[in-house]
Amino acid sequence: GISTHEAHYFFLPLWNPTFSPNADHQGIIDWFTLLLGIIGVIGLTIHGANWVIFKTNSGLNKKLKSVIFMLNIVLLLLVVISVFVWHLIEPHPFENFINKPWLWIFPIITFTGLLGLFNIKKFKKDGLGFLFSSLFLFGGFATTAASIFPKLLPSSNNVNPSLTIYNVAAHEYGLSVGINWFIIAIILVIIYLFVQYRIFKGKLDDVGYGEH
Repeated sequence: GISTHEAHYFFLPLWNPTFSPNADHQGIIDWFTLLLGIIGVIGLTIHGANWVIFKTNSGLNKKLKSVIFMLNIVLLLLVVISVFVWHLIEPHPFENFINKPWLWIFPIITFTGLLGLFNIKKFKKDGLGFLFSSLFLFGGFATTAASIFPKLLPSSNNVNPSLTIYNVAAHEYGLSVGINWFIIAIILVIIYLFVQYRIFKGKLDDVGYGEH
């Protein structure tokens, strides 16, 4: 848990003696944090490898597909374990999904991406691997957010309260100004992505350095 009462400094030991996320006095690292961290590293490694396959004609691509397949087995195992132990951290992990059944679309997207990656060696189009790893990452983030909403940073003890969208929200005036700037920013981001896509469209092997 993160203390909302310590306004001027924040300090935690690297870990506590129990290495438990449920301890009253937590550390920065515990077994559940490590589990999710490993899932994140493997997921991003797979995503990066799929990007290389998608954008290049490298001779390593065939080997990368084999590596992705093996890593995906480990990733699936760790994701299943995380689902089963999640209730040890959050007493009612599926409450939001039960109250709002449409939220189940996010876990479905997650496992669609994850299971789809097992066909990485059979894909005829190199972009399919990148698509499925993108679905996994998007679905995973969305599922986590949907599960803990309205919490942003849940507390696992009774000492410090959870950080929610309500107790960390800015003043109403600040939020109204922020949404106006967000609209401008998102338009610029879309334009930037469109330009970058046009410049780097296709395999990078086929683009001369003078065209970058």
